[in-house]
Amino acid sequence: MNRKLRKFVEYNSVTLEKSDRTFEAIYGVMFGDGQKDNVMAEESTGYRVKQYTYSDIKAMIESASSALYEKIGSTHAFVALEMENRVEWIVAFWAILKSGNKPYLVNCRHPKQLSCGIVESLGIKYVVGVGKTELPLEFIDVTELKSDKPFNADFENEIALSTSATTMKETVCFYTGREISSQILNARTILKQSKLIPAHVNGSLKQLAFLPFYHIFGLIAVYFWFTYYGRCIVFLRDYSSDSILRTCRNHGVTHVFAVPMLWHTMEKEVRKAVRSRGEAAEKKFEKGLAICEKIQNVFPMLGIRISHIILREITGSLFGNSIRCCISGGSYINDSALKLFNALGYPLHNGYGMSEIGITSVELGSRPKDRNMNSVGLPFDSVEYRISEKGTLLVKGDSICSKMTVNGETVPRGEWFDTGDVAKYVDGRYYIIGRLGDAVIGENGENINPDVIEQSLDISDAEAFCVLGLEHDGSEELSLVVKINRYLPSDRIASMISRIYSSNDALPMATRVKRFYMTYDDLCAKTAVKVGRAYLKKIIGEGKVALIPFSEIKASDNVGFDAESTVAKAVIKIIADNLDIEKDSIGADSHIVHDLGATSLQYFNIVSDIAKEFSLTGYSENDSFCYTLRDICDYIERHI
Repeated sequence: MNRKLRKFVEYNSVTLEKSDRTFEAIYGVMFGDGQKDNVMAEESTGYRVKQYTYSDIKAMIESASSALYEKIGSTHAFVALEMENRVEWIVAFWAILKSGNKPYLVNCRHPKQLSCGIVESLGIKYVVGVGKTELPLEFIDVTELKSDKPFNADFENEIALSTSATTMKETVCFYTGREISSQILNARTILKQSKLIPAHVNGSLKQLAFLPFYHIFGLIAVYFWFTYYGRCIVFLRDYSSDSILRTCRNHGVTHVFAVPMLWHTMEKEVRKAVRSRGEAAEKKFEKGLAICEKIQNVFPMLGIRISHIILREITGSLFGNSIRCCISGGSYINDSALKLFNALGYPLHNGYGMSEIGITSVELGSRPKDRNMNSVGLPFDSVEYRISEKGTLLVKGDSICSKMTVNGETVPRGEWFDTGDVAKYVDGRYYIIGRLGDAVIGENGENINPDVIEQSLDISDAEAFCVLGLEHDGSEELSLVVKINRYLPSDRIASMISRIYSSNDALPMATRVKRFYMTYDDLCAKTAVKVGRAYLKKIIGEGKVALIPFSEIKASDNVGFDAESTVAKAVIKIIADNLDIEKDSIGADSHIVHDLGATSLQYFNIVSDIAKEFSLTGYSENDSFCYTLRDICDYIERHI
């Protein structure tokens, strides 16, 4: 961190420390004279990059807050903010607070029923967004909030956000400016301890706005950590892999923080591209990765530049050479993904946090050998860690949420918050092992961690899977549930079963899975980023997941569809290439996301490729995309 930036960070930090630590104080510094001419946001509009300075966005906030005050007044109640990441989200967030109201950050990926329950329990009457809403509230379009009338309202000092949808409980966490201020101030220590995180390129530090701001990781680590200190946020046009990579290269993005889904998807893309070049090229690539990792372990900063040169064929078509820091958080990241991206010269750190406690730690190692250990580092200045007698991570501090409600009822909380995550402390670092509630008592009476078992099983070809305890004949037994595509050929199913049995037999007897099931049904809420075992047990108990023992599973055949037509063959190839699956596993009614397991990134790639292949103007901007082969082919034949 250069001297000028260091002084700037220290000045803003001290200013916040000496303030009353309210949202009004945060706003005053963020949009103050000290950084008014800095670029706050960038977005692509076709081939043009549009920039917004802090003073530009402040003017939009002032106008919107005046108009919002005229419309609803200063209610000091919650107002729903429903929007994906965009400049207008920033405008709406501060306009709600400045007009004397409190923003509830609606998770746009939650089921409608869950969001409706939360807004009802919070007594919300209005929702601010762009375009439209499905919530039963009076809609206010932020783009129409414009006024220059002066107004007098008390700046509000509380926000609310909800947790992930893995349990489907209406869990809401409340934060005041004091807790958010403590979260912001953690950035100062991070910047001092790490040479990678504050790294600029050509004088700029640009954070990709991949994580939604209504998620605690996106709100704190992407938005507040960077904008309070005058840095730039780069917005995406969409979430396709191609758009993400192109945006990073075109804008010179330096920082990418994301959930494991992005890193796992990109890892598959990289390895698929390398495999397509043949065995010799694959061996050369692996050798190159090993060399780059060794160099970075000796010369961390210089090694990153050397890695970009040695592996330029990959990095040139991936994120480019401007990336200086990446962080993964939200769920478990595979060791292989950490190892790959760190070797490529994209320093990937693992972090930890929850909606209830904020972002509390990150591995700050400057060398790949440290980051590849998959630790979550040490707690930030604002919190303390302790491991309970049960082995779970306890957290206390002044940056965790001020209050929490579950299904509308306030949940009492002690001095220490029990995260429920099993953790260990080894050689100065903390590691998250799994969830306590997920543990299964083995035949020898010991607790078995299902996460460890999952990592040991060879379950390729599965769309999703989960190891958990399920009741059988009156007792709980360690069980495996595998979701497959109903059109997966029988030989592929047989091969997968054989691999699962083989890897299970290699485990110690006491930790082996005892029951094996397959299903065609979803294992988690469609908006969840991971399979929640408590949720899966719940829906199995409700009969929403049909469990079929391995011995009874059968593959289904396509019926009433011409898979040999020219259009069908072309679409099948596009889907298979993007998902790296066999063509014969794609059935006429296979849902690209729910049956074939495409992530949102892969799905947008498929939509884009189909639009290009068939010259379908407007298809990639369509609000109601087709999700099955049958529907896609029908759409093409009607619009080609």
